[in-house]
Amino acid sequence: MKLLRNLLAATTVLGLVFVATAWRIVPSWLLTMLLIGLSGFVAATALAFLGKRAGYWLGMALAVTVLAISLPAPAHIFFLTSGRVLESGIFLVGNLLQIIYVAAFIRYILLRRRLSRGLSQPP
Repeated sequence: MKLLRNLLAATTVLGLVFVATAWRIVPSWLLTMLLIGLSGFVAATALAFLGKRAGYWLGMALAVTVLAISLPAPAHIFFLTSGRVLESGIFLVGNLLQIIYVAAFIRYILLRRRLSRGLSQPP
């Protein structure tokens, strides 16, 4: 749980950096979408730190959404190929955080399920 909370917090901080960087270069409709996404991460982080399971589930939904939108985006590939260090760094670190979150969340769910079935002890 602590890892998941920390990943959500790191994603939120990186999201703030991302929005601050994108503020002057993206169209207003895209900035609005970025702010909505950032608001979702702020909410997920707050809920997780308050001990609410909904925060972790919201974080999972947001992580999958970010990966689905971000990875195939041509502009993000352009950042990597054109040597734009700050933008590439945000893209790479952000997606890495999402991948780690998804893996940690799945691990947490499987462990919780295993413990609830009483299978925590080896046969």
